[in-house]
Amino acid sequence: MMSSPPSPLNQGANSSDPQSSGVRRCAHCQVTKTPQWREGPAGPTTLCNACGVRYRSGRLFPEYRPVASPTFVPELHSNSHRKVVEMRRRAGVEGTAADGQELKVVCERVWLGVERG
Repeated sequence: MMSSPPSPLNQGANSSDPQSSGVRRCAHCQVTKTPQWREGPAGPTTLCNACGVRYRSGRLFPEYRPVASPTFVPELHSNSHRKVVEMRRRAGVEGTAADGQELKVVCERVWLGVERG
């Protein structure tokens, strides 16, 4: 019996960057394990369950990260919407779901000590 070569879907390679390592990653938080992959701004199955739910409700900000995310930094991120809103207020960032430029501003402020007191 001949077997066909494994498809990228069977290998878990259906990610936002399928040419990278062949492992599906969330386009927002880079997590690789999730109970369900959800649609994001880059198309279907590009966000993990947590980020996808927030994206759908309009609350996916750059400061949001699940604690399990490999990119989670406590000074820059939170998994609580209330804390994310407070971080954004202190940083002077307003508006709806932010882009990468706003995250850069928040990161610079934290690392420069503006956020620490």
